Amino acid sequence: MDINPQWITLVVACTAMIASVAGPFVNTRIANIQFKANVLSVNRQKWIETMRDLVATLSSQFLAVGIIRQTVDEPTAAVIARDPELFKRVENLLLTVSKIELMLNPLEQDHQQLNALMKTGIDQLRSPPPGYGIEGRIEVINDGITQIAQAILKREWVRVKRGE
Repeated sequence: MDINPQWITLVVACTAMIASVAGPFVNTRIANIQFKANVLSVNRQKWIETMRDLVATLSSQFLAVGIIRQTVDEPTAAVIARDPELFKRVENLLLTVSKIELMLNPLEQDHQQLNALMKTGIDQLRSPPPGYGIEGRIEVINDGITQIAQAILKREWVRVKRGE
């Protein structure tokens, strides 16, 4: 079988041309995918860490203020105005809630549920319903916040592991 050397030269030249055109395209595409994966993963991981810390802080703040609120029969505003320590605790609690709200996506259902639970907790502290039991109600709300936050954090962690 005789193969014409010109055909071999043509095939080699075409292969080299395809490689020289496709190589940079493939490299650019791979670099773009890696960049997106790295940047998104790093940012998502920071979001997870910050969110976890804020939810833990919120949990302790809710429970502490709930215990204090359980012992007070007066309107909340009057007690807070007289006690600088309590004022600072409430202010920190509201700051934590605000930070978490800003980190949530209002379009996602579990984020909406977390936000609603935080607002319910604040409402319970402001004006507990008759019969009190505020400490127990805050614990239930706090447990709900923890469960929803765990689900959100788990979902985001899975996305980090996939490189999204």
